[in-house]
Amino acid sequence: MRIIQASYILPLNTAPIKNGYLYIEDDGTVIHVNDVAPITNQFEVEVYEGIVCPGFVNSHCHLELSHMKGLMPTGSGLPKFVSQIPKLRQTSKVDKLKSMKEADQNMYKSGIVAVGDISNTTESLSIKKNSAMRYHSFVELFGLDKNKAEDLLREGLKTVEEYRSFNLSACLVPHAPYSLSPQLLEKIYSNSDDQLLTIHYQETASEKELFLDSKGDLAELFIAKGLDLSSQLKSGLNSAQYALLPYLAKKQKLLLVHNTFSDRTDIEEIETYFSQAYWCTCPKANWYIEKQLPNYNLWREKNLKITIGTDSLASNNSLCVLEEIKMIQKNFPHISTNELLIWACKNGAEFFNYDKLGSFKSGFKPGVLLIENVIGLQLTEKSRVTVLV
Repeated sequence: MRIIQASYILPLNTAPIKNGYLYIEDDGTVIHVNDVAPITNQFEVEVYEGIVCPGFVNSHCHLELSHMKGLMPTGSGLPKFVSQIPKLRQTSKVDKLKSMKEADQNMYKSGIVAVGDISNTTESLSIKKNSAMRYHSFVELFGLDKNKAEDLLREGLKTVEEYRSFNLSACLVPHAPYSLSPQLLEKIYSNSDDQLLTIHYQETASEKELFLDSKGDLAELFIAKGLDLSSQLKSGLNSAQYALLPYLAKKQKLLLVHNTFSDRTDIEEIETYFSQAYWCTCPKANWYIEKQLPNYNLWREKNLKITIGTDSLASNNSLCVLEEIKMIQKNFPHISTNELLIWACKNGAEFFNYDKLGSFKSGFKPGVLLIENVIGLQLTEKSRVTVLV
C-alpha cells in the first residue's frame, strides 16, 4: 500500500480535500481518500506540494498526424487548413511511425491514461497495441461524392475490424457535417448501432454559412473542386439538421468536438434532442487554426457535459491535456481547477464508459498525477505534471 499526502487532493467525485491523504494499493487501485492522517507508521507517507488528481482522458486526438508538427501555418482558418492537410500528410518527409511513437510516449508522460483517437488508417495500430495508455479508435470517414459512399463504407468497416482483431476498441464515425454526403452519413449510422459516435462540429463560422446560405469559404472550396452543392445541401438546414437529427436516436451517446462557433440556439437544439451529448473542447487547436475559443461561459450556463482533447500536432505544439487546461484558465480565470479537471478526467472517462478511470472513487484505478507550481488551487504558467502512479 502507498499513502500519498498533498496540499490538495482532488478526487473529482467529491470536493477538493486540503492536506488530504490518498490511500492506494501497490497496483494503483484506490482504497480511500480523506483528510485524516494515518494512525500507524507502518507505511511511509509520500508528501507533495501541489495538487494530486486522477489521470487525464484525452477525448480527441489525431495520432496519425504526429509527423506534421509545425507544417501548418497558424491562423489560416479551417477551410484552408483542411484543404492542405491531405497533401502535406503525404509529402512530409518525417518518419510517421517514429513520430506517432514519440507522441504516444509524450502523452503518457504528461499524465494521459486514455485517448479517443481519430484514425483514417491502421498506421497507428502497432503503437496502440503496445501503448501504456488505453485507446479507442474512431475510424473516420469523409466524402461528398454520393457514388463513392459504398466503397468508403467498405474500407472503413475493414479498418474497424483490423483494430478489433487486435483487441483494440474501434468504431465507425463521420468526420464533419460539411464533409459527407447524405448517402455516406446514412451508411455510417446504419453500421453504428449501440456504439460511441463523434463528429467535428461547428469548428468554423463558414460551416454555418455553408449550410444556411451555400456561401462562405467552405462553399467556395467545394465549388472549386467541382462539387454541385445545390444537388446536396437543402437550403436552410443547419449542421445538426443535415448530419445528426434525421439519423440518430435521442439516446445516442455523442461527442461533439470543437463547437467553437456554436451559439445558444445551436446548443439548445442538441441538448433538447440528445440525452447523452458531450461537448469536447480543444482550445489550443482552436486558437492555432481560427484564433478563437468557444464561449465556455455559455457552456457552463447550459450545464453541458464537457470533455477536453488535444487535437493533433498539425494544429498544436503538444498533446498535453494540462496545457489545454492552463489555456482555458488563463482566458477564463473564474473557472476553477477542480471543474476543469472534471472535464479533463471524470467526464471523458464517463463518455468512453471507462468505469475505473476519472476519479479517486474506491476501487478505481485512474492513475495518480501531481500538478506542481500552483498557487493554492490555481494553475500558473509554470504548472507542470508528474506521473506518480
